[in-house]
Parts: sequence; structure tokens; C-alpha cells
Amino acid sequence: MASHDILQLLVSLPGEYVSGERISQQLNVTRASVWKQIKQLKEEGFDIEAHTKKGYCLRKTPNSLNAWVIEQMLETISLGHVLAIEDKLTSTNAKAKELAREEGIHGQVVIAKTQYAGRGRMQREWQSPLGGLWMSVIIRPNLSLANASKLTLAASVAIVDAIEELYQLRVGIKWPNDLLYNGKKITGILGEVVGEWNRVQTLILGIGINANFTSEKLGSGLTVATLQEILGYEVDLNRLAATILKYLEKQVMALEENLFQELRSNWMARAVGLGEEVRVLRGEEVIVGVFKGISQDGELLLSTEQGEERFSAGEVQLRSKLGAYF
Repeated sequence: MASHDILQLLVSLPGEYVSGERISQQLNVTRASVWKQIKQLKEEGFDIEAHTKKGYCLRKTPNSLNAWVIEQMLETISLGHVLAIEDKLTSTNAKAKELAREEGIHGQVVIAKTQYAGRGRMQREWQSPLGGLWMSVIIRPNLSLANASKLTLAASVAIVDAIEELYQLRVGIKWPNDLLYNGKKITGILGEVVGEWNRVQTLILGIGINANFTSEKLGSGLTVATLQEILGYEVDLNRLAATILKYLEKQVMALEENLFQELRSNWMARAVGLGEEVRVLRGEEVIVGVFKGISQDGELLLSTEQGEERFSAGEVQLRSKLGAYF
């Protein structure tokens, strides 16, 4: 008997007590086995109320990461239905790449409770303490090469939509793939190709969200915030993961249906620094201009004294006029 069998029974009767005798009879196990499994579930963070005469009632699922809980919350067709949660990984993107090369399916998800070699854009270190959401998704899209490059933009809109639905927070997108709240970074996205696009059209979307810990865990000198600090309480990481996957699937399907103009509009409605004078750093070169948004190809548009210039995500960094992160 797996503890998940007991959970399925308790979930099927929300708010009701289920006797230990009924559970043991229905699952064909001993009462002692039921008690042992209930004890294990409580240790995993499930709030199960026990009453001597009535039995057991599931009051709340844990906020900490749990694959079974995420599965119950999924509202997707394909994303997240094959999912693994690891205690520690070098990085979820690295693990997802391995799985993709081993015929990992579209929508397969890897989550780590901690990462010890997480990376951000341009190979920057990404610190991943316990309590965050460190997740990678294997995407095998039905897209042209040009549109596939827009998946990180789609992911940023999906995460913003999820955070707005769950917490009513207005989060901004810093081109190309960071999410900010009041100028502080709470989320980063890293898209990486597996193989060559003309042979294996597979992209790994890595998502890192500062959630249930304080920003001090990330060290000093960083302009960052966490959801716990902003909201004043711990968030349900399972609900957050499931909701992001819901909106990510919606955005991927929209791209597959050639609806990038709608995505572009939604992205620019959340863009940080739009219409402001900014600095673009390309190696040692600094280009100053007004941030005009993104092109139909997902490139950054900058209005300069020399005219309009376009930049791809892989070659530049965006900063405010004074050189700050934003």
C-alpha cells in the first residue's frame, strides 16, 4: 500500500472523516499499516486531523514541494504530467538536458529543492537555497526556428500571469527574461537548446523563483526580493508550479497558433523601462537610447540618435540610464 492510496481516498471525501477501519478494508491492509502511512504523510507536511471515533480528515496539503500534490493541481494537457522532484541537483536545466537526450517527452518537468551549480543568463551563478522553486521544462514545440526563439518571452508572460492570479502582485518584465517587483529581481528564466534546431527542436526552459526564504540567503549586494518577503507569508510551491505550467502551456500553444502579436502586447504591457532612456551593454560598448519594446522577432528595440537599433538576447545586457539593474 502506498501512502498516495490513502491520500486519494481522503481527497475523494473532502472535509469528511474516514475511519481507519474503512481505509484498511478498502485498501486491503492492516490498521497498523494505515497508521504508519498516516504518520509518514504528516511528516511530509500533510495536515491530517485524526479523531479517535471518526477517523482521519485531510485538512491541508503541504506548501513544500510534493509531486503528488502538484499532480492533483495540474490543469494542463501535457505539461507536468511526467514530473520528478529531486532533493539536490547541480541544476535542473542540466538534468532536463540529459532527459531530453534520452527521449524525454514534451512537457516533462524536473524540480530541485536546491541546486548547487545553478546558472543564469550569460553563465552567471544562480543561488538556489531551500524554499525556492527551481524548475525546468522540456519543450518540444511545433514551431518555426524563428518562433521557437520567443519561448523565453512566452515563459516570462506565463509566470507574470501566474503570480498575478495567485497573489495579485503586479510584476514587471525586464528584457529579456527577468521578473522584477519594485525594482527587485524575484525570478529568472533560462532557455537552452538541446541539439541543433535543424535536427532536434527541443528547448529547456529553466525557471527560478525566489519564494519561501529571505533575500539574505542570497548574499549581500544583490537587488533581489522573495515572495515571502513581499507577501508576508509562505506560498504554496505546489500551487505556484502548477499554475505556472498552466499559463506556460497556454503561451506555447498560442505561439504554435502564430499568435505572437498578442503575446508581444502582453509582454510590453508588463515591460520595465518601456519608453525610458536606457543603456545597452554589448561587451565594452555602451549604446544609449529609448527602450521602445520588442520587435516581431523578439528583439529589443532601441531608438538612438542614429535611428532604430535591434539587439538579440544573447548579445547584450539592458540597464537603466544610470546603469542600475532597474
